[in-house]
Amino acid sequence: MSENKNIKKFISLPVIQTLLIYLSSGWLILEMTDYFISHYDLTARFRDIMLIIMIIGLPIALFLTWIFSREKPKEEEKGVGVFKILLKRLWFTIPAVVVIGLLIFSAVRYVYQHNTEDAAFPNISAAMQLPEVSLAVLPFTSFTGNPDQDWVIAGQHESLIHELSKVSRFRPLRIISRSTVDAFKNYDKPIAEIAREIDVDYLVETSVLASEDSVTLQLRLIHLDPEENVVWAETLSSDYMHILGFYSSLANQIARRVNLALSPDEEEKLGIKREINPDCYKAYLRGMYNLNLLTPEGMEKGLEYLHEAVRIDPAEPFAHAGLALGYLELAHSPLDPGDALTKAEAAASKAFKLDTTMAEIYTALGEVYLYELWKFDLAREYLEKALRINPNLAITHYHFAWALYLFGDTEGALREHNLARKYDPFNALNTAYMGVLYYSDGQMEKAIEIALESFEIEEDYPAGYFVLGMAYLQAGMPEDAIETHQKMIELYPWWSWGLGYTYAVTGHTAEAEEIVKQLESVDPNNWNAVGLAWVYNGLGRMDEAFKWLNYEPHHAFTAWAAVQPEFKELWKDPRFEEFLGRLNLPE
Repeated sequence: MSENKNIKKFISLPVIQTLLIYLSSGWLILEMTDYFISHYDLTARFRDIMLIIMIIGLPIALFLTWIFSREKPKEEEKGVGVFKILLKRLWFTIPAVVVIGLLIFSAVRYVYQHNTEDAAFPNISAAMQLPEVSLAVLPFTSFTGNPDQDWVIAGQHESLIHELSKVSRFRPLRIISRSTVDAFKNYDKPIAEIAREIDVDYLVETSVLASEDSVTLQLRLIHLDPEENVVWAETLSSDYMHILGFYSSLANQIARRVNLALSPDEEEKLGIKREINPDCYKAYLRGMYNLNLLTPEGMEKGLEYLHEAVRIDPAEPFAHAGLALGYLELAHSPLDPGDALTKAEAAASKAFKLDTTMAEIYTALGEVYLYELWKFDLAREYLEKALRINPNLAITHYHFAWALYLFGDTEGALREHNLARKYDPFNALNTAYMGVLYYSDGQMEKAIEIALESFEIEEDYPAGYFVLGMAYLQAGMPEDAIETHQKMIELYPWWSWGLGYTYAVTGHTAEAEEIVKQLESVDPNNWNAVGLAWVYNGLGRMDEAFKWLNYEPHHAFTAWAAVQPEFKELWKDPRFEEFLGRLNLPE
């Protein structure tokens, strides 16, 4: 009996009641963070922030309860109204109101969600069980044929692809990436043949008339199965200020006409209602057009235009996102002056502060965490978030594949790389580098086969030569490896360290050391540093290999020394554990 009294007395203590109410309300708040994360496109860090706030708030709440509850209840309070008593017992009232409010909010949200779902698709899961629909937007053509407007035409083409690809968040719609459909620019093939080559059900043909302040599209949506049939034809116009909403609405109209209509709530989530500064938009289009030329001049000019877009409107997320992606492209090339990843991080962080709904921003942040900051848990989180927002992003699947490979999941990496090829089959990048995954997995013939396949997509593709030579080495074909890498540096001299490594491991020590001498004769940079680590590793000179492996600022490729089979001898060195410690790879 006395034990029950003690328990009741303990539970009736204000501090204990506050603790119980605080913990229960905290549990409800954490349960609801999943709703906020999905509904407002926040990341899982939102949950971490809420948890930290609640941990900090607990001792504060207990302290305030102790302060307010020190005064004993007076006899005069007997018979006083409940409302007045609650006012005097704020230590109990405030947490209780919070809990009740959260319960009411949860109930309203539950009812609202279940009453506003589209009748045709009671939930996204059911909608995603529909047969996949595939669609390609053919390169836009200009009414005028003026080459000075190529940057405008290319920008409109990319905009429609971008908005259509977002539909795949809610419906099984496969959109072919621009780099693949650009292979059919100025095409003279029948469209049925094009559809067969890229394996799609629908094609969009579009002609564009661009003026100083607006664009007009003449569009045809064509179904190819079982025979060519124009499903929809329309002429549409927009000024540049409202261009984002224009393409968002156009994507919804096309989705309806391929029998993948979105619900009003889904259209609202994907829609873009804000205006954009026309001059900023034009600078952005010019920047992305030049970046996509993939030339040193195009890279430099593209970044200049994107900086101009940021200067025109510092609050425009597309400008910052484009700048981040441009610097990330630079960081993977021999042209990186050493600060590309740092600049990419700054641009991506600014873009994220301005807009948390763009998959491209999450991709950029994921790349920054993967290649520069080596915060691999965050890299995975952001890349997965990007793919939840837009499963069609081939480049995100590509980078996620390399993240998984680094984490020791070669099977998952091959799966993601294949998805990159599915959405962008005519991009040699997605094919060539897959060879590394295959020979790392012991599939030598497949590695050679797929590296050769990259040349069918893009003649003399540089990474194709690099991967093919390494695949030949792994397969025990040294002469073929040397011949392949010799041809590589005839075309692309900056890849000389690839040949240096091949010379080193095939016993051509003098030739390898000559390449080392050439690389060390110029001012060091992160591209040559990672290359020198490769060559010295091949020569067995581990002191020099570790020196260059630890060079900062490191190159985007550096971390993969932890998993690529070319570095097996280096793994045996005790200093390799220190390198792994720097990486701090996930378990």
